[in-house]
Amino acid sequence: MDKVRLDGELSLAPVTIGMMNLLEWGVDKKNLLSRLHEYLEMGLTSYDFADIYGGGQCEQFFGDMLRLEPSLRDKVEIITKGGIVYDRLRRPYFVSESYNLSKKHLVSACEASLKRLGVDYVDLYLIHRPCPLMDPCEVAEAMEKLQKEGKVRKFGLSNFLPEQTAALEAYTEIPFLTNQVQMSVKCMDFLADGTQEDALKRKMPLMAYSPVGGGALHRADLSRKDVETVGVLQEIQEEIGAQCIDEVMYAWLYRLPVTVIPVTGSGKKERILHAVNARQYKLTREQWYDILRVARPEHVSKKYHDI
Repeated sequence: MDKVRLDGELSLAPVTIGMMNLLEWGVDKKNLLSRLHEYLEMGLTSYDFADIYGGGQCEQFFGDMLRLEPSLRDKVEIITKGGIVYDRLRRPYFVSESYNLSKKHLVSACEASLKRLGVDYVDLYLIHRPCPLMDPCEVAEAMEKLQKEGKVRKFGLSNFLPEQTAALEAYTEIPFLTNQVQMSVKCMDFLADGTQEDALKRKMPLMAYSPVGGGALHRADLSRKDVETVGVLQEIQEEIGAQCIDEVMYAWLYRLPVTVIPVTGSGKKERILHAVNARQYKLTREQWYDILRVARPEHVSKKYHDI
């Protein structure tokens, strides 16, 4: 598979393996190593983590696997993220998630990820979420320190809106090569909030997490709207010869003018193959809009009110 070029030095596989649920895959280190070899033979070389996934244990598990065969490090692109903090002790009656984009936290979070992964550097480090208390100077200083010390090759963002990206960009010469956001038939915010247009302007790909809606359209208790969505997906599945509606949902993302790199969320090879297989299909304009009309939420409908 041809890789997606982010800049002159870094390219990613067209489908990234999401490692958020790694601890639920039911594999040990040797099984994971065997699976990694399978994925590499398919051209799937990019692996996406965050320091909070499994409380850091997803990075640790992958790192333990890499220690079994250290030469694999040079055959993969490791992506991880930092900036989300869980405090389970201070206020137990609050939602415990908060954000910390201070220089001290970002540097220490990245260094902790490197230690768990057992690597000297990560290929791509993403600022996980924007923070209302973000000081762009501090973020820039953290990025410059990590890059200068060779701990991070390239940087990107996750869940950032265009104006938040621009605020950070004004304080550093280091470019942001991607933005990882939720994108699917079930989550079309990127169509209404300027995310796609911003990526097109920057000529950068978007990484799409939950690209098939986290399995929401496979539940037994579907809403009336979801039943209608599944119906049109099944019709298009038959029209294009896809194996399942997941392939249609991937194809819907691939039809966008911006380059989309889906981040899979499954440990099952056959589900990852849906993302790979869908690259062969190109929905017609009419098919793409048929899905939009049925599935789009109200706030996206307001933007495309006359369709």
